Amino acid sequence: MRLLLIALVAALALLYVTLGLRFGYVTLTPTWLLNANGQNRYVMEVYDEGQRVGYRGRCEVQSGRAVVRLLAPDGRQLVGRTCQKVGDRGEWTLHLVGGGQPGRYQLVVDLDAYTGLLDLSETRE
Repeated sequence: MRLLLIALVAALALLYVTLGLRFGYVTLTPTWLLNANGQNRYVMEVYDEGQRVGYRGRCEVQSGRAVVRLLAPDGRQLVGRTCQKVGDRGEWTLHLVGGGQPGRYQLVVDLDAYTGLLDLSETRE
């Protein structure tokens, strides 16, 4: 049992150092991230011409940086926001909405040693 506990602690330490720890799923639940690195992509399908889609929410930054971007089906960036601590301010509101053409819209989240909360919800207008 001790060996199993030691292996679990070692695995968590390795994850923390390499990818970071993530508790939640960014587009479904508020997600706490600890030293998170890498890139995540979330896809949203749009079938109707003129429909606007995106994500609304907030980020609370303790350290590091998260860049959140919404990409159109053709790969263009429609809107983006950087979440990072600036002075004493570390909480930001996110409003990433775009659209007009049918296709697959992508939310791209680039994390750089990010520790904090990401709370995003899908929106369709």
